[in-house]
Amino acid sequence: MHLHRHIFLSSLLAIMLCPSANAQGVRKTAQEFNRMSRSDTSLVILHGVVTKIRNTQRGTFYLKDDTGEAYVYGLVDGREGRNQSFRQMNIAPGDTLTVAGRRTVYDGRIIEMAGGHLLRKAEGPDHEARMKEFLSPDVYPKFKGQGPDAFSKWVSAHLKYPPEAKKSMIDGTVMVKFVIGTNGGVQEVEVVKGLLPALDQEAVRVIKNSPKWKPAMKDGKPVRTSYTIPVAFIMPDN
Repeated sequence: MHLHRHIFLSSLLAIMLCPSANAQGVRKTAQEFNRMSRSDTSLVILHGVVTKIRNTQRGTFYLKDDTGEAYVYGLVDGREGRNQSFRQMNIAPGDTLTVAGRRTVYDGRIIEMAGGHLLRKAEGPDHEARMKEFLSPDVYPKFKGQGPDAFSKWVSAHLKYPPEAKKSMIDGTVMVKFVIGTNGGVQEVEVVKGLLPALDQEAVRVIKNSPKWKPAMKDGKPVRTSYTIPVAFIMPDN
């Protein structure tokens, strides 16, 4: 999406009243929602089954009921006491959702609920299988034309054993999680199981300096992928 789309959505969210789990909106079918007047800014509640998810970062998807489909652009968790991103909500095709928001028309033609809030969720009968199927890329990331094993070797070759760890005579393995973005860059590097601050920091430093990967692909488009790898530190002989 173009930058002006993000500016539009941010501005809309800034002026909208934030629906909550107790939102008193007008219950509508997908067909009624799509046929609403452009001047109608009332809070709407939709209930249906997720048919297709277009973007897991922004939370854009189609919600279907007996009358048709409604398009939701941007979804956050509106349930009381929760503050989760779309990914954290663990939503898969086949899940039944109740969402609240306002109807907008983007670019003069796209009818959507922009900035929706999740009120209720019921997982579909094959939720776990659909989640795995939905999240799994068609083509996995490549590092220098190879897989994550090649990256582990690259990391090991670029590690520098910290003097603090050498003095303490400590070696072992640090578990590090990271994301390969849609542009192939390594992002969101974090230690999930540390060993010693100096060793943890060195593992993160090397991984952050990784050359770009060839990103994973899903439905012909690049997608984010996460990996967790062990970074082994072996006490040098001298």
